[in-house]
Amino acid sequence: MNTNCSDHFSRPSLANKLHKNNFLLILGSIAIFLSTTFCILTPRPALQFKPDTLPQIRVSQPYLVDILVAGNVTPVGDYSVSDGALPPGLTLVMDQNLRVGRISGIPTQSGTYKFTVSVWCLGTNVNGQTGDKQYTLVVSP
Repeated sequence: MNTNCSDHFSRPSLANKLHKNNFLLILGSIAIFLSTTFCILTPRPALQFKPDTLPQIRVSQPYLVDILVAGNVTPVGDYSVSDGALPPGLTLVMDQNLRVGRISGIPTQSGTYKFTVSVWCLGTNVNGQTGDKQYTLVVSP
């Protein structure tokens, strides 16, 4: 018998636990055996992104900020920009040793940039978690 609830429920934000119960129901001279299997779905806490806001920067000045995710059950698999764009000259890459998302580079254009950083976590016996954080980064001339 398969004991993984994630085969039956595919919501990645839920931790799954399979339970099996057996019952014997006796009605007079009749005995009935009942077997039930059910999943208990427990919500996982939302992923937390740190820092909450990004420090402002200036054109042509080196920039380096690490984004850390907390509240994950399994390790982070990757970081990406899923909506919007980083300022020209900056990139987001995952530091494989520290498991943080690193925004770095030298911005080449001033402006206000809005973007969403998305992460996914590795899955083991449960589906991996995902999360998003919207940031605004102001680049001064």
